[in-house]
Amino acid sequence: MPEVHDYVEREEMKKLRFSLCTELAFVLVLLICATVVAGAQGDQKIKAKDLPAAINAAFQKAYPNAKIKGTSKEVENGKTIFEVESVDGKITRDLLYNADGTVIEIEETIAVKALPSEVANALKKGFPKGKVMKSEKLTKGEAIQYEMVILSGKEQHEVVFDTRGAIVKDTKKTPKAKEGKEEKEENEKD
Repeated sequence: MPEVHDYVEREEMKKLRFSLCTELAFVLVLLICATVVAGAQGDQKIKAKDLPAAINAAFQKAYPNAKIKGTSKEVENGKTIFEVESVDGKITRDLLYNADGTVIEIEETIAVKALPSEVANALKKGFPKGKVMKSEKLTKGEAIQYEMVILSGKEQHEVVFDTRGAIVKDTKKTPKAKEGKEEKEENEKD
C-alpha cells in the first residue's frame, strides 16, 4: 500500500505545482497589463474645452490673442498636469499648468535678435559660423534658460544657455547616416 500512497502524494504535488504555476502566470499577466495601462496614461490628448476652468482663465488673461493648437494632460509623480500648445502671431508657446491654473513651465520661441546680449555674445563666441535653426526661451518658476538648435558645419547642436550666457548643456548630433554607426560604436564601448 505504500506505493499507492506515494503515487497519490506525487500526483497531488503535481497538481499543487501546476496550480501555483498557473497563479504565478496570472499575477505576471496582471502586472504586465498594469504596466501597459500606466504607460498609456502618459500624455493624453484632450479638447481645450475639457481643460479646468482655472487654466482657461489664466491662459486667456496672459495671452488674449493666442490661439490654442493642442491640449493634453498627464500624471507625473501622482499629480495631474496640463499642457497647452499655442500660437500667438509668430510665437509658438507650450505651457504646463497645474489644475488650479498656476504655470509650471513656459517654452516659447524667441527671435535670435531678441536674446539677452550675454546669451547672444556667448552664441557668437561658441558657434561663430553656426546657424540657429530654432531658438526658445524656457521659463520654470524664476529660472530662465535659452535653448537653441544650431547647425555648425556638419554637426547639429542642441545648446542650453543660462541668462549669463554660460552653456548649461550641449548635445551634439551628427547627420543620420553617421549617427547610427556612432551609436553602435558607443554601445559596443559600454
